[in-house]
Amino acid sequence: MNKKKKKRISSRKSGSILVLVLLVVLISFIIGTGLLALGTQSRVTSINQVQDMMSRSAADAGIERAVQEINNAVMAGKWSASTTPYVSNAALPFSDSIYSVKTAYDATGGYRIVSVGSDRNRTRTINATLRLKGLFENAIQCRDSITLKSGTVVDTIDSTISMDPADCDEKAVIGTSSIEDDRIILNNGVVVDGDVVVGVGGDTSTVIKDLGATIDRSYSLSSAVEFPTVSPPSLFGPDTEIAIKNGEKTIGPGGDYPATGRFSEIGMKNGTTLRVIGDCTLYVTGDIGMGQNSEIILDASKNAKLTIYLDGDWASDNDSGINNETSIPSTFKLYGTGPLGQAIDIKAKGEFYGVIYAPDADLTVFSGGDIYGSFVTNNFELKNPAKFLYDASLKTISVYDEGVRFVINRWNER
Repeated sequence: MNKKKKKRISSRKSGSILVLVLLVVLISFIIGTGLLALGTQSRVTSINQVQDMMSRSAADAGIERAVQEINNAVMAGKWSASTTPYVSNAALPFSDSIYSVKTAYDATGGYRIVSVGSDRNRTRTINATLRLKGLFENAIQCRDSITLKSGTVVDTIDSTISMDPADCDEKAVIGTSSIEDDRIILNNGVVVDGDVVVGVGGDTSTVIKDLGATIDRSYSLSSAVEFPTVSPPSLFGPDTEIAIKNGEKTIGPGGDYPATGRFSEIGMKNGTTLRVIGDCTLYVTGDIGMGQNSEIILDASKNAKLTIYLDGDWASDNDSGINNETSIPSTFKLYGTGPLGQAIDIKAKGEFYGVIYAPDADLTVFSGGDIYGSFVTNNFELKNPAKFLYDASLKTISVYDEGVRFVINRWNER
């Protein structure tokens, strides 16, 4: 092969290699550009997602702030229809996010809140409506345990309509906040015309010990139950004992004891009576003791109402009891304001009409007839079979009732 031919072959090889190198460079450039674009897009997407989360957090903060301001006014006794929180461009702490809140209220529709959260170029808007929630939304609500004896029936009535369960369509609810085993014991023959609920994430098959009960449904709660703190009112003395050693004493306007006051304790000897006349509110810093066959009577002819805030324990001997002649559960209210482990032992010679809110107390009840009302306690045991009839009218409340607060009823995001 001559030199000219070899040179031409060598030139063609060099040209092919150059084209291949250029092709490789071009492909690498295209791939690199694509990866760079993909990486940039991923970073942009991540940034947008973070900004979405932050704007949502800001909008949530606006809702929480508005609800808290409203409830602060309720607890302070300063709430009015003009309590409509407004915030403009408030900063979310430790972030670049801001939120603005507008609130409207009317007697028919209640509260409507619009909260707009922003983080740089991302915005989220939450619309929420509120409802007023009271202390007695369920028939029986406990932090820990409920024990119902065989033959107990849990149902509902509406005392503003009638005392007949057939006239009330609402279902009863009993429940615990606990998720521990055997926190609700339903003995054979117990009937709950409604639902039995357990704490968030609880297993109903282990939390509820069903020994042959009939219920509608059982399920775990989606959010934790709140137990608002109820504090005794600021009442003046006399800081003495209500002591009934024989016969009958009256409490109320013109009675043996004043209608309103702070007392060291209530002590009733065997066979004695305390008759409530008018609207009475007592703060008892010590214990209440009812001797055998003693009785507290709410006199219907005197429009009696009795509200007791109790720091100590309540002990009832055999055949003692509370006789609420008004037959309206809301006319007798007991608030347990003592420490965890407070013991409340309530008896009734016949039907019991009343509500008890004592989330730190252990409550035992023995009734000679049906029970009308609602109980909120730490532990509850019904010592005898009875009909427990939740009064649905207890859900009709105002901002001036004890322990009420506004909670989110419905919400949507956009």
